Amino acid sequence: MSVHDLIASVRAWRQPERVTRVTAEELGLDRLPPLALLLQFSSIGSRSCRDALNRLAEAAARTDGRVSVLELSLRRHSTLQTRLGVRFTPSVYVVAADGAVVGHWARPPERDELEQALAALASRQPTALTV
Repeated sequence: MSVHDLIASVRAWRQPERVTRVTAEELGLDRLPPLALLLQFSSIGSRSCRDALNRLAEAAARTDGRVSVLELSLRRHSTLQTRLGVRFTPSVYVVAADGAVVGHWARPPERDELEQALAALASRQPTALTV
């Protein structure tokens, strides 16, 4: 086995991922939105944080109020930051309606990545029956 094969096998191996959950209370909210919360940790004055926040707002605006955006300063929420493993800004998380963290980017997410993440969540939700 070559060194490159060994490195590739180590990079491919991962522990089974456990689902991280957050609560509305620890985010300073009364409740989580019906579909998802786009949570961003930001640094003051960062252009990439501003660009990411604009993309999140644009994606949320197309969801009829089922998705909200929350921006937290990197300095003020250290307990949550530590639990989520925030090391860089912008750090963007997709939090499902049940509090499960289902997505993460350590950079401004692309518009199509946001669309795909929200579509995947929407497809998991039961649809209301009309009679």
